[in-house]
Amino acid sequence: MTRTSCEHTRDTLRPMHELRLRLLTTAFALSMLNACGDDGNSDDAVAMETEGDGDGDGDGDGDGDGDGDGDGDGDGDNMVSVSGDAFAFTLPGQEYGRIDGATISVLEDPSITTISEADGHFALELPEGATATFVLDADGFPPARTKTFTVPDTGLERVTFQIPDDALVDTLAALLMIELDPAACQLVSTVTRVGKSIYDAGAHGEEGAIVTIDPPLPAEHGPIYFNSQVIPDPSLTETSDDGGVLFTNVPPGVYTLRASKDGVVFEDAIMQCEAGVLVNASPPYGLQALP
Repeated sequence: MTRTSCEHTRDTLRPMHELRLRLLTTAFALSMLNACGDDGNSDDAVAMETEGDGDGDGDGDGDGDGDGDGDGDGDGDNMVSVSGDAFAFTLPGQEYGRIDGATISVLEDPSITTISEADGHFALELPEGATATFVLDADGFPPARTKTFTVPDTGLERVTFQIPDDALVDTLAALLMIELDPAACQLVSTVTRVGKSIYDAGAHGEEGAIVTIDPPLPAEHGPIYFNSQVIPDPSLTETSDDGGVLFTNVPPGVYTLRASKDGVVFEDAIMQCEAGVLVNASPPYGLQALP
């Protein structure tokens, strides 16, 4: 061939040659990406994090556990419902009142909050497995809280506050001839028969049980048991059919209340005591007899 025809041929073949090189280069790059894709460390994998997680499992969380929350525990921070009612404790013969407009929050996470309705009902959402002590703040009532819960995956229903108003607190203190220490707290619970609660009419206590507190306290703090007329009676040495029990002027700290009676097993109550607070582990989550 002449020089002119060779140059023409090269000019014709060059685009085809360059296309073939690009195809070969692309194929090689793809093979390298596939070879490195499992570890998620290639530049392409990092660049794709807006669409995936780079861990190779396709779940989008980057931890490889498949739950989508990125913590590797498989729980996904599943939110569950917690609901209950705020009751106003009353003198014998009076029907329990309902506390309307109370602020209900969680001690461990105060950002979780709601307001009780006209009938005292409230509802919240918490992560399953969370530690939660429910707090009540309402005009005319002392600062109050429940026992401390571990929220189950089924949530919680019938979480109750059972709180006397300020005037009744003063009346009960006068009855017991004690001066309430503003630097201490007051602890209350109910030793309750199997399947009974504040929602049932009549007495629901487990009679004949003894309540202890851990860490122990001097005898002047209690226990003081409520009699069948729902009056705290320092002469009693065990629960009546009311089941109520009280520890007064308790120094701040974390306490566990336990009930004991031959042939009966009770649930314990963990109570977080702070200055000026009334803690009431009330039915059905107090010192509940287990089936």
